[in-house]
Amino acid sequence: MDVRLLIINCQQKKLSHPDAPQSVTGVINSDGSIKLDWEAVLGAKSYLTHYSEANQTDPKDAKFMGYSETNSWTLKATDVPTLVAGDKIYIYVQAYREKGIGADDVTKAQYLHDGPFTGSAWSIAVVLTAK
Repeated sequence: MDVRLLIINCQQKKLSHPDAPQSVTGVINSDGSIKLDWEAVLGAKSYLTHYSEANQTDPKDAKFMGYSETNSWTLKATDVPTLVAGDKIYIYVQAYREKGIGADDVTKAQYLHDGPFTGSAWSIAVVLTAK
């Protein structure tokens, strides 16, 4: 009886997800890249960022993803959606207890997103405005 209870408790713990990242801040750098920072989440081994084209306010439109194993992430200027002065980009961060697997960050992000893993809720959107 005790063994069975232990197995159930382990399964419940495995299915739990980490807390959503907090205090997310970001900046559009002078070279056009975007950098985000947030408070590390206890138990998180990786983070996915979610973003969309300019001025898309609905999180369901956040079809692009990034990957990080630290509480910081930079999107290269060449990967930033086209932004003109006044455009806004909405970015969300999600924590995972697992690390992505793959040859690059895109593959690692897809591995977590499409796999049987339970990530946290998304952070509150960071809204950055192009100058």
